[in-house]
Amino acid sequence: MGFIDEEEFRKWITGKSIALVGPAASAEQFTNGKKIDSYDLVARVKSFYVPENKREVYGSRVDLLYTDNHETNDVLPGDLVTNEGDKRKITMCQQSVALRGAILQQQISAVISTYPKSEWFFDRFVPSLNGMASLTNVRILPDYPYMDIRKQTNRPNAGFSAIIDLCSLPVSEIFITGIDFYRSLYKEGYLNSLYTRSTIEKWKTDHDGFTPDGSPDRHEPDLQFKYFKNNFWKKDDRIKVDPFLEEVLSDPRYESFENAMNLWGKDES
Repeated sequence: MGFIDEEEFRKWITGKSIALVGPAASAEQFTNGKKIDSYDLVARVKSFYVPENKREVYGSRVDLLYTDNHETNDVLPGDLVTNEGDKRKITMCQQSVALRGAILQQQISAVISTYPKSEWFFDRFVPSLNGMASLTNVRILPDYPYMDIRKQTNRPNAGFSAIIDLCSLPVSEIFITGIDFYRSLYKEGYLNSLYTRSTIEKWKTDHDGFTPDGSPDRHEPDLQFKYFKNNFWKKDDRIKVDPFLEEVLSDPRYESFENAMNLWGKDES
């Protein structure tokens, strides 16, 4: 347990096949559980709890966890959830605190931070990363290639950050499901499941602080989607995706989040 040496991690992961599972609602259309669990490693984004009745969809394993928060974004049995607009707050019960700790300690081979130390806001995650390092191995995301790609996409969301990392590693295959750059928003039973079209569209004008050069810092899913489509999916034959992501990547109309919402008749609420 503790913080992982990058060279040792790369040697350990070399040649392995990876299933990367995110929290997008689109993954619930498929029964990919057995397929997911058949990979050498299963990586999940900000989520490590799969209830029994969802395992045929999401699989059961979690070997790698991309997160910066020891609580993750799962709603576990017994948790109290309060809603205010599109924001949800999880108050954990004693049972779920114990379960979170047990999963981190007994099932997860490594937690990987979704941001590198070079990010201007990285310090806010240090207490959680230190806490998780007492239970399992923790790897800090390398600066490269994340920081170079960030210049073209603005700040990556966690799922895209995980994709950037895995594509830079010497793995044999990457199957992606549940990451669709908000084309289907979030699944139920997740911290951000109340996000709407309006929530995502506000990111175009809202920002969370400023980068060191003084630029407003924000997420821009359309830039991330286009980068993934043109620089990873079209060029890296290790990448396999679920049918939903295959559809939106193959149709230029879905390159715009706004246009995708219009095509599916999603209103502003």
